Amino acid sequence: MQSRRLSNDPYAVVQEATRRHRAEHGCGAYTYSDGRLLGVLSAAVGARRVIEVGTALGYTALWLGHAGAHVDTVEADAEHVRLARNVIAGYGAEERIVVHAGNAGDVLDELEFGAYDLAFFDGFAPTTELLNQLHKLVRPAGTLVCANLQLTDDESVRRELDDPGRWLTARWGENALAIRTSGGT
Repeated sequence: MQSRRLSNDPYAVVQEATRRHRAEHGCGAYTYSDGRLLGVLSAAVGARRVIEVGTALGYTALWLGHAGAHVDTVEADAEHVRLARNVIAGYGAEERIVVHAGNAGDVLDELEFGAYDLAFFDGFAPTTELLNQLHKLVRPAGTLVCANLQLTDDESVRRELDDPGRWLTARWGENALAIRTSGGT
């Protein structure tokens, strides 16, 4: 734990708690490996509003909101929703980080189109349908970070991210970083 504190990660205990929770409960609460990257990206793009799919215990939501952005995060697992809300409240961030309970597709349909500066997908495997919903939610020239590309062999997901009429995309490892072009919704 000491080495994590030296790494300048104020939320390292949440990342460790998520890993312990997953090991004890055998669930799919994986935590993104580097929350700082998301925090820096959120600050760099000047994000005021962020949408996240896949909350787990709230590690990445805390980082996405670290510079003051409002974060709407979506989690389907009721136990994770409860735990994330408690963790976020423990950091005094419940006013700017809202955990929405439910299926991502259903929750995303209820949010304001074009209202988000940054989207982060870290649910299980991305689908074309969820990427289309995130495209609608992110403003033109807004940013998408999509993790877990290794979990799908659906070529339509790659085609969606590579469509220059919708996204300008770069990839690294299992991730994609994309800017929404002014193309249609």
